[in-house]
Amino acid sequence: MIHLAWDGCYNVRDLSGLPLAAGGRIRSAALIRSDILSRLSATGRQALIDYGVGTVIDLRTPAQVAEEPSAFAPGHPQPGQPHYHILSLENRNVSVLNRIDNAPSQAEKYCLTVDYCQPEVAEIVRAVAEAQTGGVLIHCHAGKDRTGIVIALLLGLVGVTEEAIAADYAASEERLWPLFRQMEAAAADDPAQLTALQHKIPTALPQTIQTLLTHLRIRYDSIRGYLLAAGVTEDELARIEHRLVEKADR
Repeated sequence: MIHLAWDGCYNVRDLSGLPLAAGGRIRSAALIRSDILSRLSATGRQALIDYGVGTVIDLRTPAQVAEEPSAFAPGHPQPGQPHYHILSLENRNVSVLNRIDNAPSQAEKYCLTVDYCQPEVAEIVRAVAEAQTGGVLIHCHAGKDRTGIVIALLLGLVGVTEEAIAADYAASEERLWPLFRQMEAAAADDPAQLTALQHKIPTALPQTIQTLLTHLRIRYDSIRGYLLAAGVTEDELARIEHRLVEKADR
């Protein structure tokens, strides 16, 4: 795992080197996670391009994208720029959204999300399998919750150890605190805004993502079983493994 300093972003890391339980590791520059790319400066945007990112998957809703447009645009990119996809990790059913939003814990929200958003998850995972040459970058707003779920599914699918998945997830907390402190300072004279910020404290406890992994194992037998049930094909799963995994030397 390599933390990347792209000007304007706070929570960017290349997941290369994360170990697989059966041996091997995640390839260099194959899978990157980040916070929102709207904040990227011109220098940060160029750093992303220079790093070899070929595909960007934005997990925000279309409304959120409209409010804070990405540094990239959907459609056919200019030469040297990544393909950009808006693939929201959100079930549009109002009752489902309310149930997820009112879940008693963050871990429960994650579990409900994978249960009720299987078509959305399948579309996102399929986009990774079909991605252009180059690294795949996945992000939402903070790069912690929606991104954390999708990254955990991809890493768990190819056999990254649960300890490594949890450590990667927890790394977001430290990376996001500087941004949170800036937001607090900007709201210093607005008590209502400061109170609202309490819901945005960047907590990323290892046990939160471990609870999700346990849920997937108990309810679906495995992450592979979950993704197959969601509609992802064996061929697509094999292509993801080929893209992400660097086998151990024999």
